[in-house]
Amino acid sequence: MQEIQFDYFRGMEADQYTFYRIPKMLFTAECFRNLSCEAKVLYGLLLDRIGLSVKNRWFDEENRVYIIFKVEEIMELMCCKSQKATKLMKELDAETGIGLIEKRRPGLGKPNVIYVKNFMVKEIVDSQETEEQNSEFSEAQEESGNQNSRILKIKNQEF
Repeated sequence: MQEIQFDYFRGMEADQYTFYRIPKMLFTAECFRNLSCEAKVLYGLLLDRIGLSVKNRWFDEENRVYIIFKVEEIMELMCCKSQKATKLMKELDAETGIGLIEKRRPGLGKPNVIYVKNFMVKEIVDSQETEEQNSEFSEAQEESGNQNSRILKIKNQEF
């Protein structure tokens, strides 16, 4: 096999390429720990496709952005077979996986419409609920006058 020689980046050359962006939180947050690296990469590809949908004004009646991303396209971009592409989509799906995407079937012979969900919203909602619960607890504790009872630790539910 012939050895390939790659050249170095010089000056501003690195700015001439486009890149897929994968949110750092998918690798650092505890709730995404069980998600495979390939599913995280696929989510990055789906996020990239959202930009194209926005340019094409692909919004539903509730103003939600949707994409059309066929299994064949996933197979080509991820260099995998149909079974693997389907498995990765199931990992991300709301019904069978973590819930980062939601699929809708528009009708016979039409490709699935995919809603890519925001990975940040669930974390924000959980932390706001926890803050509200903590403030309600401290108000109840002040009203009861019982300052010696221990403070309950409220934990967010894992996926």
